Amino acid sequence: MKKYMIMTDSAADLSELEAKQLDLRVVRLPLSVNEHSYKEEVDLTQSQLIQEMKNKAVVKTAQPVVGELLQQWEEALTVAERILYIPLSSKLSGSFSSASALAAQYDDRIVVVDAKLVAYPLQYICKEARKHLENGHSLEEVKEMIEHNTYMYAALIPDNLDFLRRGGRISSAAAALGNLLKITPILKVEDGGIDVLDKVRTQKKAIQVALESVTNVENHDEYHWYVVEADARELADTVAGQLQDIVQQNIMIRPIFPIIMAHTGPGTIGLGRVKKF
Repeated sequence: MKKYMIMTDSAADLSELEAKQLDLRVVRLPLSVNEHSYKEEVDLTQSQLIQEMKNKAVVKTAQPVVGELLQQWEEALTVAERILYIPLSSKLSGSFSSASALAAQYDDRIVVVDAKLVAYPLQYICKEARKHLENGHSLEEVKEMIEHNTYMYAALIPDNLDFLRRGGRISSAAAALGNLLKITPILKVEDGGIDVLDKVRTQKKAIQVALESVTNVENHDEYHWYVVEADARELADTVAGQLQDIVQQNIMIRPIFPIIMAHTGPGTIGLGRVKKF
C-alpha cells in the first residue's frame, strides 16, 4: 500500500490522461448545462461545453456531491494510507470547508489543504507537494508550507460579458450595456479570490493592462509564468510571446477546462504568475 495519495479537483484543469500520468486523483466537479447535470471529463468534454456555450446554454457549477467525494476517498484509502487533498481555493468555492468537515471523520488519514489557487497554479502545487513528500516531509508539514508560502496573481479577459451574465456574475442590464459600449472587463485572481481589475474599450488595451498588472513585481525569477485560454489558442500564443519578452522566462500555455470556463466563456484569455515553491 502507498504511504499517501495526492488528490485535487476539476479546478486544477487536468485531463484524465494527465492526472494518470502525474499519479494524481481528480475529484470531478458537477456542471449544470440547461439544468442537466454532468461531470466534466466524464460526461462532458471541453469541446462539447464550448459548443454548448456558443449555443447560449446556461452553465452553472457546484461543489462535489458529498456521497461521491466520500466514495472517492474510500476508494483511495484502499490503496493509500493517507490522502493529501488540495481543492479549489476556499474564496471561490465551499469545497474546502465541506471537505475539511468531512475529513474530521477520518482522524488524521485525510489532510485538506487550502492552497488558495486555481487552474494551472493548482496543478503546479500538487506536483510540488509530491516532491516534498518524496523528500520525507509529512502531509501536515506540506500543508503548512503550502498554506503559508503559495501565492498566485492572474488577470482574466473574457471575450464578452454574456457568460458572466448567464452564470449570475453580473446583471442582464450591465451585460447588455457593456456589450453595447464594447467594454472589455479584466478580472484579477489574487489571494485565492476574484475581483474586477479594470474595464477598457478594446481587447488590445485589456491585454496591455493585464500584462502591466501581472508583471508588476520586482524579481521575475521568483515566479513561474503562464497563459491560459478557452478556445483561443492563437491569441494565447501571441500573449505568451509578449509576456516572455517582458519577464524573460519560459511561459506555460494551458487550456481552461469546463469548471472555470463555465464562468468566463469561450474566447477567454488569462495570464498570470505563481510563486516558485
